[in-house]
Amino acid sequence: TYREHELDDATLKNIQVIEDCECTRVTKLVIREMDTEDVTQLLSSTLCLPGRYTRELAGLVLMKTQGNPLFVIQFLRSIVQNKMLSFSVRARRWEWDCDIVDMQMISDGVAELLTTRFDQLPVAMMKTLNIASCLGHQVEESTIVALDSKNEVLPFSMQYQLQFAIQEGIVEKAGPLYQFTHEIIRKTIYEHIPLEHCKLLHKMIGESLLNSGAVNDIYLLAVDQINIYCKDAVLSQEKRSQYSSVNATAAKFSMASSSFERARCYIDVGINLLETDRWTEQYSLCLDLYEMSASVSCFKGDMNTMSRCLHETIANVKCFEDGLTSNTLLAKLLAASSKYDEAVNNCLSVLSTLGEEFPQDITMPIVLNELSVIQTILANITVDQMKLMPPMTDGPKLKAMKFLSIICVYSIISKPMMLPLISCRMVRLMTEYGFCDDSIIGLVTAGWTLYTFTNKIKFGYRIIKVAESLIQSRPTKSIIYSRSCGYFAWLKAVVEPVQSVMCDFGDAYNSSMLAGDIENAMLNRWAYCAASLYLHAGIPLVALSKNFANCVQHSAKYQQNTVLYATMPHFRACIYLTGEAQPKDAAERMSYKEIDKIGQATNNRFLIHHNVLGQMGIHFWSRDYVEVVKLSEKLPPSQMKRAMEYILFFYQGIAAICLARQTHDPKWRVMGEEAATWLSQLQSVSNWNFENKSILLQAELHYLDGDLELADSAYKASIKSAHDHKFIHEEALAYELYGIFCYENCLIDEGLKQLLLAIGRYKQWGAMKKVAEVRFLLELVDSADEIYI
Repeated sequence: TYREHELDDATLKNIQVIEDCECTRVTKLVIREMDTEDVTQLLSSTLCLPGRYTRELAGLVLMKTQGNPLFVIQFLRSIVQNKMLSFSVRARRWEWDCDIVDMQMISDGVAELLTTRFDQLPVAMMKTLNIASCLGHQVEESTIVALDSKNEVLPFSMQYQLQFAIQEGIVEKAGPLYQFTHEIIRKTIYEHIPLEHCKLLHKMIGESLLNSGAVNDIYLLAVDQINIYCKDAVLSQEKRSQYSSVNATAAKFSMASSSFERARCYIDVGINLLETDRWTEQYSLCLDLYEMSASVSCFKGDMNTMSRCLHETIANVKCFEDGLTSNTLLAKLLAASSKYDEAVNNCLSVLSTLGEEFPQDITMPIVLNELSVIQTILANITVDQMKLMPPMTDGPKLKAMKFLSIICVYSIISKPMMLPLISCRMVRLMTEYGFCDDSIIGLVTAGWTLYTFTNKIKFGYRIIKVAESLIQSRPTKSIIYSRSCGYFAWLKAVVEPVQSVMCDFGDAYNSSMLAGDIENAMLNRWAYCAASLYLHAGIPLVALSKNFANCVQHSAKYQQNTVLYATMPHFRACIYLTGEAQPKDAAERMSYKEIDKIGQATNNRFLIHHNVLGQMGIHFWSRDYVEVVKLSEKLPPSQMKRAMEYILFFYQGIAAICLARQTHDPKWRVMGEEAATWLSQLQSVSNWNFENKSILLQAELHYLDGDLELADSAYKASIKSAHDHKFIHEEALAYELYGIFCYENCLIDEGLKQLLLAIGRYKQWGAMKKVAEVRFLLELVDSADEIYI
């Protein structure tokens, strides 16, 4: 078989010789291309439908196959296989949707057939297709319009020529999008453009698009075209500077749309195009590119590149103001390396230059005085009042507010006594100079400090709710939300039903990732996992252990060391409760001692606190109460409450009362009563979150006092409260403790019933380690002569 236009003269001559040979009988079968009527008749007879029904489908088939009979059959088979053409039992006929059939890509054979006709196409159409092939497989109509607006690349209308290309089956149009009918076609056209001419075409396209006033996606496409040209081109200094500048602008567009990988490409090209004496001749452009490079590196977790860019920038800035962005990023770099003291000192140094001084030694009287000022200023705070405040316009104060908001996270980790002073200063600046986005961070931290340093929980909560409402009215609400969630969500988890707050951490993680704020993203991801383990217990432990594993993986990827180390103890506690073996890479994770050593060396109180909490969790659930109280005594003394601190008190209280019952040592009673008193105070703030915990501690105290009737009633009330408020892990715990109470007081059948119920709840939670331990407890008491657990 052959196509006549594909044969050379020698082959045609050989065929003619064979046909003329008398000893050979030759039958010549000519298969001509089918036209619309041929395809219509074929479909009509095959589908048993009138021609008027199949004519539109025939037109599509003809366009997709160029009328080649073999390709027609092949195309019809493909649309049947893809269920674009199917028989309807209800309608008793074949049915199709021409819009859907039009989406079926042409075959390789049709594409190759089309490429053989390129030499026969008009010159104008071929030039248009050359331009389109440089732009990729798909081209937005707006891009073609932009190129036509200047007619710098071609002197005629490309849109007009593309209509003919559509008729030829080379290009198709779907909405505002032109695309080649097959990648083979685009590739063939592109590869037939001479190399030097091709590079010049990319340059002409890019510059024409830039000259058309393109923005956003078209601007990025223009820069992409220029960068293809720049790859091996020898450029003048003027062109290098011009192209470096457009890459810097493209990087800004990409970062604004959270396309950080694409921004990295533009930044790298921009920096490579800079001159040797860049900091002298191209200072502003150089500053922009290096600051953006550090920002993108921060998001990608590339701390080496970030450090290199920051040090070069800081070494070359001409004035204090030019170094502010770099100092912001330097604080993030130091924090990511767990150097929180250095990060705080860096911010304090900048604030001092901006006229905001803080005392070196911060005592509790100073803290309480600042909190008193906050309470006075915000006593009657309302959302409407805040919205009526004038905007802050003072440049130095706006910069100071930015650094004050940055230092909040770092001070709470290494210098918690500083946080009330920071939040008070932000509130004062807001009242004196007006409102800005960072004022919301000031309000949130003010509410948080009232909770952590005083018992003004409801007042702090009211301030935080005002701040949360203000976030919704700000254009940059996603950025503010990601930075403030770590404060208001934890306080909301004290006052509101904790289950309703869990989504805040997930939303804040997503907002942070979109904003490129990797630091807060990882903190919110960690918070979601930790709160799910200790507070909510609404996620089965096996699924939660996968969330912890992802948190470890991403924290390591982005080099967020504090989050990485703080996740490990809780991850271990979660794995322990599931009863599963430690993951294969567990050996690579740091031990408790190693994490504690890092926390002590870097003065990271946040890390020390959570390292102890993770260990306490394991010992508490394994009923190793001596270790629980020993660990609680290891915590460094602090005059502020931390997130989930009430869990520590709850664990400590249960452990201490059990030890008091076993040893009759009065110090354990005192410790247990203190925990019970504090949980009782929290119950007055949120009955939903704390009733079951408070009543369970009271039940244990009644048992310690020998008041068995009150103890029995309190155990049952705690079980009911935990069930009603959906704390399945604490419902299981209450069943377990009540079962032990029953066994120890010779209520064997009731004790068996309660422990079996505990097993059921632990199973539901996914705590198979606890299931095994409670079952062992049942075996133990069955074989014991004297019952005491």
